[in-house]
Amino acid sequence: MFTEKVIQTLTESDKKILFYFDTDGSKKEELTAIEQSGIKVIEVTENYFELKYKLEREWNTEKVLLYHPFVKPGGKKLNKYPLLDLLLGNLELKLDEVSEFIAEYKLHGNYTSLVAKYFKLLKTKSNQKKLARILDPENFSDENLKKGLISITLDFNAVEDKFNCMNKWVSLSLDESKFNKTNTTLEELELDSVITMWFNNLLDSKEEDLSIESATNWITKLKYNIIVANVTKIKANDTYTSLKIKRAADIHKLLNFFEEWQKNQATNKYIDQIFSNLGSKVNTSAILNWYGSATEYGYYSEEMLDAILKMLYNEVSSNSLKTKEECIRWRKEESISAFIKDQINFLYHSSSMYAILESYKSFRFNTAEAYINEYTTELHKVDYNYRKAVIAFDNVRDHLEEFESTSLLVFEALNNKYDRFLIEFNSEWQKLLAENNFDFHNINCNKQFNFYEDNLKDVDYKMAVIISDAFRYELGFELYNDLLADSKNNLTIQPCLASIPSYTNLGMTNLLPNNGIKVEQGEQDLVYKINGKPTNSQYRQAILQETVPESVTIDYAEIIKFDRDTGRKFFIKNKLVYIYHDWIDSIGDKKRTEHETLEETSKAADQIKRLIQKIYGWNISHVVVTSDHGFLFNYNELKESDREVMPKGKGYIKDNTRFVISDGFEGKQEGYVFDMKNTTNIDTDLKIAIPRAINRYRKQGNIGVQFVHGGASIQEIITPVIKYYKQKKETTETVTFRRIDSVNKIATGSLKVTLFQNDPVSNDLKSLDISIGLYNENGVLFSNEVEISCNSTSNNPKERVFEIILTLNTTGSKATFCHLKAFDTKDKNKLNPAVNDLITISTLMEMDF
Repeated sequence: MFTEKVIQTLTESDKKILFYFDTDGSKKEELTAIEQSGIKVIEVTENYFELKYKLEREWNTEKVLLYHPFVKPGGKKLNKYPLLDLLLGNLELKLDEVSEFIAEYKLHGNYTSLVAKYFKLLKTKSNQKKLARILDPENFSDENLKKGLISITLDFNAVEDKFNCMNKWVSLSLDESKFNKTNTTLEELELDSVITMWFNNLLDSKEEDLSIESATNWITKLKYNIIVANVTKIKANDTYTSLKIKRAADIHKLLNFFEEWQKNQATNKYIDQIFSNLGSKVNTSAILNWYGSATEYGYYSEEMLDAILKMLYNEVSSNSLKTKEECIRWRKEESISAFIKDQINFLYHSSSMYAILESYKSFRFNTAEAYINEYTTELHKVDYNYRKAVIAFDNVRDHLEEFESTSLLVFEALNNKYDRFLIEFNSEWQKLLAENNFDFHNINCNKQFNFYEDNLKDVDYKMAVIISDAFRYELGFELYNDLLADSKNNLTIQPCLASIPSYTNLGMTNLLPNNGIKVEQGEQDLVYKINGKPTNSQYRQAILQETVPESVTIDYAEIIKFDRDTGRKFFIKNKLVYIYHDWIDSIGDKKRTEHETLEETSKAADQIKRLIQKIYGWNISHVVVTSDHGFLFNYNELKESDREVMPKGKGYIKDNTRFVISDGFEGKQEGYVFDMKNTTNIDTDLKIAIPRAINRYRKQGNIGVQFVHGGASIQEIITPVIKYYKQKKETTETVTFRRIDSVNKIATGSLKVTLFQNDPVSNDLKSLDISIGLYNENGVLFSNEVEISCNSTSNNPKERVFEIILTLNTTGSKATFCHLKAFDTKDKNKLNPAVNDLITISTLMEMDF
């Protein structure tokens, strides 16, 4: 406006000089734009003689704006003004700035006094830019202008809604100087009453000013009501009832305010500190005692979370089922920090492991098949939960502070329990194997040396086989579940019995097509051969091509770099592709990195999933994932009693911490000795010695002992065979769900809904995505809408429970009833609700007195 006026005035006049006196310096920021238009701009200071000379001699042909950053002299002072003659002979720009402002933004004339009142702020271009969203006839109002000016005072760069202004003002209370300075500015602008009104309306209070005392009272009331927002009956021993807001509509507004605060990345980091400082009168531990840990609170203070964690730590081993159920609920809580989530995950997986073990009186079964079945259906979950617990604990162990002593005891007990399980289970398993001379040929389970025959022979479609070194069965089962939950394709998983010794050279050999394997004694290791060719990595492709000419072997590190076109061309040429993925073994087999084994398993699984997705995108719909062997991992330092003397072999000797291969052995052995041909399809007289259960042989050198394989533990020799394949016809059946809570009234502004997925996701029942919300009879949404993916593969019903909170919006909070509806997300028009329940909207809290 000012810039255009200057340009227009000088352009339309034959006068050369335009004077302007800027009383408050607000137009200074526009001088650059005027200069860029070709007008010479001179800021007047005290250099009147020099300025007058240049105006008359040097700039006499130019258009000049004489900008005076001060008020125009008046009365006798004007007569003494050095440039008075030039002022009288040229032009002076006088603005009716308020009128021109209103005209520029096409505002209604009724706002003249309002604009004049705040014009000192309104006339700067920078502030006009910040207020841009309200400077038009449709959005300009007394309320919006005041909200915009409050936003500017609070250092926002645009007009914010009142909730963001309120939480920003509260956040300033953490800096006393800034808080007081802001309040002074608001008072000078007569805007303090607006913020006071906002808080009083929100919290049904009667504070009179913006002060730290008012902020304390507001936050105290806010903190208490947010914490107990979902409580429908107030306890008689609750001493904070005078703070309780009873109307559902008012609680709804509070929840909306708090939700917006939590979303605000600039101020949400101050919530805990503000609640702790200004809301210190509310003892959250007392609230937890009154209403119990099972209550779902709207906010959890650090003290509340500490108390809940302490309870869980104390009960994880003595009451594992209860702890697990509590943790299931907490794992779904989005508001807690990653640090607390890791502790919850540690406790969840620890209690899950304890719960499984408590269901077994012993680990003595009648047959090898019974052991394999028990392990692959249930007991592998002990390995899985132990691994997950260790990973979660390692994420937090250096930051536990006051929980350190308690948590370390729980972690130590977990490791002892797991080690005891490994010893007891594998002692019984190996005892049964010994009674049958470790003869794998008589065990009714697929053998690894028949892998090609059982899974790939006579296949008439293109196939990718991913062989992940040391990817043991429990890891395979986790991958199977992950793929099942996310995929519309079919999957199967079967156990496969690896040979002993369960190590890479023999395992990789077994997985190649063969009609029998030969073995020769090499310098460093045995040399396994198929059709006269050694089976080490450089010869595997040639061996594979003897059976399937259109086949190839490739490393994961190479194929994962393929783009779509490269991948498709690669598979056009090849019918069968063996992909070698080496991550876990490469980490675990090194003493300096073996402690990272469990953490790295997650990365291995993610790499395999990523590769499967890429392969599927290359139009290959059949993928097999398997492993050469499994592994044992003990976090605890092994005791001397867990070590055995290395057997003294005769003739050829290949030794390892978990096995020795030799022509024979001298003396009595502490563990077991059997013929190598019993666990392989190798016709040989070589003998194998293994230590008892999970013991290691004493071996010199820089050798790792936490991560081991090669022996006969079930964790080492049961490997997964996962088949991921496109179904011949699309499965249209999905899982079903039902609502299992019985709440039919909203008393707090929010409704907690509990849904149950009736069956786990499987090959026959695929996942289902649903949306759920509160609606009126015409389908108008009365609340937030939540999407849920019913994709749980768990057989535990409690892990197929979904809990959500639906909060009434402004329209819904004024209604007397609504409908809870859930729809398949594919039902875009929402015509066929799977749930359609009538819900009454109540306005008052129930008091339990």
